[in-house]
Amino acid sequence: MYDHYGWNEHEAPQEQPAAPSMRAATSGQYSQEWWLGQLRDLHERLVAVESWQHGTDARAEQQNAKPRRGSAQHDITRLRETVGQLSDGVTVMASHVEHLEARIRQVETLLDLLRSAGVRDAIATGEAPSDMHRRHSQIKERYQRLVDQDLRNLARELCPADARQWDRIAGGMPAARARAVAETVHLLFAPARQGAAATTEGVLSTLAERGYATEGVEPRLRKAVDAANGIVRDMAAVELPATLQFDVDVEALAEGDYQPYNRQDTGSPGFVVAPAYAVKGEAPEHHLKAFVFLVPDEAP
Repeated sequence: MYDHYGWNEHEAPQEQPAAPSMRAATSGQYSQEWWLGQLRDLHERLVAVESWQHGTDARAEQQNAKPRRGSAQHDITRLRETVGQLSDGVTVMASHVEHLEARIRQVETLLDLLRSAGVRDAIATGEAPSDMHRRHSQIKERYQRLVDQDLRNLARELCPADARQWDRIAGGMPAARARAVAETVHLLFAPARQGAAATTEGVLSTLAERGYATEGVEPRLRKAVDAANGIVRDMAAVELPATLQFDVDVEALAEGDYQPYNRQDTGSPGFVVAPAYAVKGEAPEHHLKAFVFLVPDEAP
């Protein structure tokens, strides 16, 4: 049944209960899925209001198109009544639209709070949203590839086989190249702890000062610098924090807390080649473990 505004009780937008308070929304009583359902419902109601407006306009056009009956004064009176009804209807519709828009803004604010609360809960309980884990997992893979492939290849150029001075150090050439990777990792990632980025020129200059063979290594090193800076940038972009654990005592590492850098050897941990990649709130067994150079056991 239509009222004087031209919509029936089923079409007219209905007043909805106020959305829950901020405290109730962030307490976990209402899920994000529930709020998303509310947003969809609000959208459908807004579409219904717009549809009603179009219907009202159409009925007004039909009214104006009807043949004139009676006196001109009678037609003018009916026209004024119609215009008044349309004006009142538009006012009511605008009020409903404003109410719906206000509720949408409130729901969006509550959803933002719920997301933030979810991040805090994930950090506190060790259960992070899967999308954050997935992003960190991808960054871990890039970090491992940088250490285990790119820098391993770079170390062969920094410590060429014909540079016999490396044979005189403990562990020989394998240890020298692992040291080269360890020093390069530190030069690539340490600046980020002071909010700076590594530069190819700075890393190259320091490696040369330390006696490494740097001639011709700039293209490979530049690629490593770009990769490291990208890793640092993307780590910071994930809301769930992660760190590279530089401040670790290698002697305190138990078996299973690290991965051998010189995979073909067995022995005791000698030094950390690259630190672990640890996500805050994540169980230690899910960290990308530190790369450690193993000092071969002496033959009996």
